[in-house]
Amino acid sequence: MAEFNTRTEFDCDEDTFWEKVLLDAEFNQKFYVEHLKFPEWRILEQKDDGQKITRRVHISPPTAGMPAPIRKAIGDKFSYVEEGTYDRAARRYTFKIVPSVLADKGKITGEMSTQKLGDKKIARTAKVHVDIKVFMIGSMMEENVIKDVRHSYTEAAPFTAKFIKDKGL
Repeated sequence: MAEFNTRTEFDCDEDTFWEKVLLDAEFNQKFYVEHLKFPEWRILEQKDDGQKITRRVHISPPTAGMPAPIRKAIGDKFSYVEEGTYDRAARRYTFKIVPSVLADKGKITGEMSTQKLGDKKIARTAKVHVDIKVFMIGSMMEENVIKDVRHSYTEAAPFTAKFIKDKGL
């Protein structure tokens, strides 16, 4: 099992971060497709009941940089569905990742939350847990997932800050 934790501060309020950034289709499209060069990011389903937002998002990450044994196990057309729920009262987004292959061989879950630091200042924390049970390459797959998650969050910090600033949020 592998885990990734991070904390990043942003210059906006919590509602803005959740509603106009993290759960915003334009932000995600720009980040994943334009910035990270993922072949695809699209919302499959999103529901808002006033207290919670649930969504399913289809994501196709690039596979070119993956180690050969992993590419062989998952194939060239790898994708995953992120199933997430944002709880407005708790200001927490919990999610699980359902890969297009080997879905029964592992579990990838995580959560993000925010804490108010000031009028237009928040801290976003994120935790991702990865547990993959594939003979011979499970730990390599876990390490690769954590490496990719770390890269995404590292890239997301300045990208998000610029998006907030450019949009005047």
